[in-house]
Amino acid sequence: MIIGVSQINTTAGDLASTAERMASISQLAAGRGVDLLVFPVAALTGPVVVDYSAQEPFLSDLVETLSGLALDVSCDCLVPVVVLEGDVPTIQAVLLRDGVASPLGSGPQGWSDFPAGVSGSKPHAEGLTSLEASGSRVGLAFSYEDLDAWCDEPHGSDVLCYLASYGYAVDDPSSALGGALHEGRFVDDASESGAWLVGVGSLGGYGTQVFSGSSFVLSPDGRLAASCAAFEEGLLVAEVGAGAVLGAEEELAFEVYDERYHLWQSLVLGIRDYLHKLGFSDAVLALDGSLPSILLSVLATDALGPTHVHALLCAEADSPRLADASRLARALRVDVHTALELAPSGTLSRADLIDANLRALARGVDGMVLSSADKTGLALECERWCPSAGWLAPLGDVYRIDVLDVARLRNTISSIIPGLALVPDDVPDVGISVPEWNLEPTLERMDASLATHVEGARGLAQVEAAVGDEQLARAVLARFHDLDAARTLRPPCLMMSTRTLSDARMPLGFAWQDQGREVDLPRGFDPKERPLRPLRATHDKASSGASASDGSSAPEEYQDMIREALELLRDLSVGSAPDWLGPFSEN
Repeated sequence: MIIGVSQINTTAGDLASTAERMASISQLAAGRGVDLLVFPVAALTGPVVVDYSAQEPFLSDLVETLSGLALDVSCDCLVPVVVLEGDVPTIQAVLLRDGVASPLGSGPQGWSDFPAGVSGSKPHAEGLTSLEASGSRVGLAFSYEDLDAWCDEPHGSDVLCYLASYGYAVDDPSSALGGALHEGRFVDDASESGAWLVGVGSLGGYGTQVFSGSSFVLSPDGRLAASCAAFEEGLLVAEVGAGAVLGAEEELAFEVYDERYHLWQSLVLGIRDYLHKLGFSDAVLALDGSLPSILLSVLATDALGPTHVHALLCAEADSPRLADASRLARALRVDVHTALELAPSGTLSRADLIDANLRALARGVDGMVLSSADKTGLALECERWCPSAGWLAPLGDVYRIDVLDVARLRNTISSIIPGLALVPDDVPDVGISVPEWNLEPTLERMDASLATHVEGARGLAQVEAAVGDEQLARAVLARFHDLDAARTLRPPCLMMSTRTLSDARMPLGFAWQDQGREVDLPRGFDPKERPLRPLRATHDKASSGASASDGSSAPEEYQDMIREALELLRDLSVGSAPDWLGPFSEN
């Protein structure tokens, strides 16, 4: 079987215009002998489900679009769409074959206009689905859990097709797909499943998620048969399935994964697509001399071009980076403006006046204001950034130590950013004195504390053990939770990790605080392995972007704790609980 993967970045537009592009790609694929053309999850509907209120008209338009597309495509096509199945966001695979659009497996309610099914499709008891194509059985997976299920038991599929539904996350190398095969999970998946593994990556920015492409094909023994470049559109074609053999001369070398480069490219792509898909061509930002603002100005220039970036030069007179900010603006050749009336007066602060200047400049150039707040700043310096005139904080899910790393990488390409050594203002003030010679190690420990707590979902005692500095860990987490309410005012950020600050938010007004009590460390947690960088562990993400409220999204080692606590509550409800506790439900 000849399989094709379309790595397509859809521009803003309606379903019909996207379907026209897909039909055109299918004609190109058919000319190259493709039997089954697979489109990525985000190609037609994007990766996030639409609201309940729009489901009925959305499904009507989607059925009409897919039915028309089935008549226009030049080969069999597999098109994933994201819909609501009951109350659950679901990725539904639709097969376009012989002029008919047919959902595979159990489709959501409201899809009765489709034919009953596809000859050769095979729903599995575990919720997995496969189909027959040119004499080969093709199994479909939309998550890491699906891949685990295919690998855990005999399945009879010749090909496994993984349609990635997660955007790029710097702490999950597998999210880079073919760009990080050495570091990711997919070589093991191919070997364990004994099937050809086709990774289908979406490309581009969709909402706040960024997909880097990097589609690939692995042979059953884990060798690379074909790949698409990251951050570029392309059409991958490869022979897979029953009877296919990868010769030694056809094997490709794995790409070397550079995390900083992948992050930089993802940020550039995310900024470009976020603005363009909302109808903006220009960005407005405050160049205040801080490290995040310096990197943001370079990223925006890389994404949009210097004539579409408007920088408000507003570094304070005593800032150690005032001269650096001015030189950078000239070197980038961006449109530079000087902020007016920055002397605070009455109840207006300097930040209020900068916001007013940014809004006025954005109206004048019809541009979108970008906030330079990074993840460390939002976590520990939120009053500096919120409220903000920014519509988007591109760096809001990137720790400052990574901001520094990406800036250094960018300077190896062209030495444009001056003064990359940290200054005292770059290290958040959490009430601990930091000597200038210790700025970078301290920032590393601060970000490691945050990453252990946020991405790692660890409590105070485990954060202290991980970073080896009890005073700093306590100060960082206390400051982090003190600013919970302030962060609700922040602009959205590009998602660059498996867990954003919003995912780690405590209920407002919650009375309990973590006092760092002694607990048994989770399995596999070694406090001697003290991270001096934000964690680089693999965590899964729900395709809907929402976290479960029943504890099911908690790390595995905490599931037993949650069950024990619920059991205790149940025992209280049927035992001699004091009257003041009130009645407990058996559930």
